[in-house]
Amino acid sequence: MTQESDGFRIDPKWFWSTERAEQEWEHVWSKLWHMGPRVEELPEPGDVFVHTLGRESLLFVHDEDGVVRGLYNVCRHRGNRLLLAEDGPAFVNQFRCAFHGWCFDLAGKLEHVPYRDRFDPVALADERRTSLARFRVEAFAGWYWYTLDDQAPDLATYLGPLRERLAAYQMERATIIDYKTFEFGANWKTVFDAFNESYHFQTLHSDILTWGNEDAPITLLNIHSYMVNEYGRPSKMYHDQEGVNPSLKVLLQANGIDPEGFTGTAQDVRAAIRDAKRAKQSAGDRNFPYHTLNDSQLTDAYHYMLFPSTHFNLFPEFYVTLRYRPHPSGDPERMYFDFIMCAPLAEGETVEPYEHRIVRGGTERVGDVLKWGARQHPIVNQVLDEDVGLVEFVQRGQRSQSFDEGILSSDERRIGHFHRMIDDLIRGMPVRDLMAAQVAEEDAHDGA
Repeated sequence: MTQESDGFRIDPKWFWSTERAEQEWEHVWSKLWHMGPRVEELPEPGDVFVHTLGRESLLFVHDEDGVVRGLYNVCRHRGNRLLLAEDGPAFVNQFRCAFHGWCFDLAGKLEHVPYRDRFDPVALADERRTSLARFRVEAFAGWYWYTLDDQAPDLATYLGPLRERLAAYQMERATIIDYKTFEFGANWKTVFDAFNESYHFQTLHSDILTWGNEDAPITLLNIHSYMVNEYGRPSKMYHDQEGVNPSLKVLLQANGIDPEGFTGTAQDVRAAIRDAKRAKQSAGDRNFPYHTLNDSQLTDAYHYMLFPSTHFNLFPEFYVTLRYRPHPSGDPERMYFDFIMCAPLAEGETVEPYEHRIVRGGTERVGDVLKWGARQHPIVNQVLDEDVGLVEFVQRGQRSQSFDEGILSSDERRIGHFHRMIDDLIRGMPVRDLMAAQVAEEDAHDGA
């Protein structure tokens, strides 16, 4: 959507072209690392998690040897799906094909073939042909990550400087509070772009200006990136910079500060919240990772983009994962968008098991679908409904013959960075070369 000085242009056809979608499958989805299920979903041998990525149904399997492996959900006999369940957890002792009864153990090795004497014994003895095909799985930050490419770099190399930054949040200590999937009539990149910039805050989310900063410093970290939205004082665009408005009072109260007894101005709220959290840290509170975070991370939203398919919106007390997936139908104008709320639980705290479901976008309010309980934040109803309410209209507009390119601001440079890398991959650049060609910038936000 932009014409840069070197001539790079985001073609609107990339958001609806079937040919482009096939190229993305070949060069992006099947080559890079993506986020799968939480580690907590697979605690015991026999636990399985079914996960859909476009045309593929993937199985994360806790084997008898304690290792979690990735197996394609495809019988090697005639291609039937082994587990017919929707995405989510399951438990098996073995995989049995419902079509002809072929059975495989948890490691994917063929165990039983009905009427075995009717097959060529040489063919059945070849485990490369008969064992369930595998894909690579690694654990990080409490999640299982996967790639369908045997030649992809290891996950630590792929994450690069992002790995250490995410480690400070101790994400592995969290528990899933809720997980829902929205199905939109839009290309996955249309929705991804909507959550990859804050330029739209001043128009679409103007209420946020009473308590948050829409001017989010952006830092590119090789193929990944992040931006910081300061929360706890009004945007410079807001007319009243001194009065403690109702939104700021809500933030004070949510952090254990009596808003009626607060004597500071609007400019002091962010610091007061920070100091309250530091006081909890000094008192020995280790439920939240205050001691590993800088002052800004105590109050502000750190929004990380893990190329190409995941966003983390991080706070000390909880974080929201936004995961983007191509639609199983292959239709480039449909996609799955996952909202996953995670949080560490206080001592003695319990939460009801989440109920995952797929919701057609626009049929229900986001705030009504997401059951976040005590982790409910003003951003939920106020922001998410506004964002997702427009993505299908953007998709339709990109189809117009009048729209041949857009114009990106400096606030939207993550979008240009994102699309350029996808285009480089589609043009044949190997993943390792793409990573080597990107720069890890100095932090644009000073952490204060």
